[in-house]
Amino acid sequence: MNRPIATLTTDWGAQGFFVGMVKGALMQLVSGVQVVDVCHLVEPFDIATASFVVRNACLGFPEGTVHIVDVASQPPFVALRARGQYFICSDNGLPSLAFGDEVEAAVDIAVQPGGLYNFAAYKLYVDVAARLMMGIRLEDIGQPHGPMLNKQVLGYVQQEGHYRLYVRYVDRYGNAYLGMTHREFEDLRQGRPFTIETRSLKTSRLSTNYYAEPEASQMGLQFTVSATGYLELAICRAPISQLEGLEVGSSVLLHFD
Repeated sequence: MNRPIATLTTDWGAQGFFVGMVKGALMQLVSGVQVVDVCHLVEPFDIATASFVVRNACLGFPEGTVHIVDVASQPPFVALRARGQYFICSDNGLPSLAFGDEVEAAVDIAVQPGGLYNFAAYKLYVDVAARLMMGIRLEDIGQPHGPMLNKQVLGYVQQEGHYRLYVRYVDRYGNAYLGMTHREFEDLRQGRPFTIETRSLKTSRLSTNYYAEPEASQMGLQFTVSATGYLELAICRAPISQLEGLEVGSSVLLHFD
């Protein structure tokens, strides 16, 4: 990279001084750094949503990018490498949700006894990010970290006569991203007709976009593939999450004929 890149994914919200503090500290320590805001609107402590954001937004950056992820941060603090990129966060279940077995290496970020770390991104993460962007090896940042805290969220399960698909993410338009990829769907489908149904809506059609004209009987339900590769449910210009009560952890049913 010609210029070092750091990104921020947090639950800090759109107001306040936290973002400015961290950006200023990074720019003081690393000349020419590009600081990219990925998302600051993750709900507080929502590591399931944060992991989905990180996996789908951050892994597209150039190798060597350093990502600061501050959502529900608490000790142990870690720095890790996945797909050639660096992530600084808390081992609170988020790394296992975001990367699974793709973590290439991880080290502990040391804290001083009696130190105040109620804003870990500013007190600890910035320093580690700067060292990585200056070329210090991850393995020289700290001691090897043990096994990551293993947390899992349900993507989909097979039940008698159908599959139950769980909502992994809801975007600001109220569209629901399901825990099954298009590839997984087609592998299970094997060309068969299907029906997917929410609380009161259903469709038997996979749309190529949000604006494909639905059949009258489908009441506007759009079943499509998001840019992330995951299946998505939407209603054109309406929030399906509110209309159908879908939130992260909710489920819908998929039947193959």
